[in-house]
Amino acid sequence: MKRVAKWLALFGALLGATIVGTNFGWRWVMAPLLGFGMLTWLFASLRVLVHDGRNAGESVDDDVDEHANTLFWCEECGTELLLIVRGSKRPPSHCGQRMHERTELLN
Repeated sequence: MKRVAKWLALFGALLGATIVGTNFGWRWVMAPLLGFGMLTWLFASLRVLVHDGRNAGESVDDDVDEHANTLFWCEECGTELLLIVRGSKRPPSHCGQRMHERTELLN
C-alpha cells in the first residue's frame, strides 16, 4: 500500500510540474530543484566539517616534553605547522588529508 502511495505522489508531482512548466515556463520547475540540490550539498559539506572538528573522546597526553618542538607537515604541498598547545592526539588536516607528525629535539 505504501508503494502505491509513493507512486501516486510521484505521478502527481510530475503532472503538477508538467502543468506549471508548460503554462508558466520551465524556470519555475527547475529553479526549486536546483535550489534543493544546492541546499543539500551545502548541508552535506557543513556536516563533514562539524564531524571532522569533533574531538571524538580522545584525551591529551600528560607527558609533554618541554625540550621538543612538535611539527606537522603536509605531504601534498609541504606546509609545516608548529604545534603550541595540543588539544587531541589526532593530527590536523591540510589539503584534504591528515598531516604527518615530526618531533624535533631542542639543544
